[in-house]
Amino acid sequence: MNVCFFPRLKEFILNQDWNDPKSQLQQCCLTLRTEGKEPDIPLYKTLQTVGPSHARTYTVAVYFKGERIGCGKGPSIQQAEMGAAMDALEKYNFPQMAHQKRFIERKYRQELKEMRRERERQERDSDEG
Repeated sequence: MNVCFFPRLKEFILNQDWNDPKSQLQQCCLTLRTEGKEPDIPLYKTLQTVGPSHARTYTVAVYFKGERIGCGKGPSIQQAEMGAAMDALEKYNFPQMAHQKRFIERKYRQELKEMRRERERQERDSDEG
C-alpha cells in the first residue's frame, strides 16, 4: 500500500485528476455568480454532426453568460463536450483556476517534485526490467 497505492492516491488528489473538464468548468462558472442571483452555468450546444452513423464527428460549443467560450470535437457528444470544456478552461480567464494552481504548487511544491521524481524512477526501472 505504501509503495503503490498511497503515492498515487496523493498525486491523484493534488492533481485533482478526479475532476474532469466539465466539472471543473461548472465549478469555475459557479464561483463567478452574482450575489443574490441564480448561478450561471455553462450551456453546451451541438453545432455540427458529420459522417455516417457508425463514424460520426460532433462539434460542440460551450457558452457562459451568452458568450461562446470554448469549442470541441469528438466521436460522441460527451467527448465533444469534454473538449469544449477543456478549450474553455484554457482560453477563458477564470481567476480562481490560476489561484488554485498557485496555492497547490506553493503548498505542495516539494512533495510534487518528489512524486514526479519517484514516478520517473519507476518508469525507468520498468523500462529497464
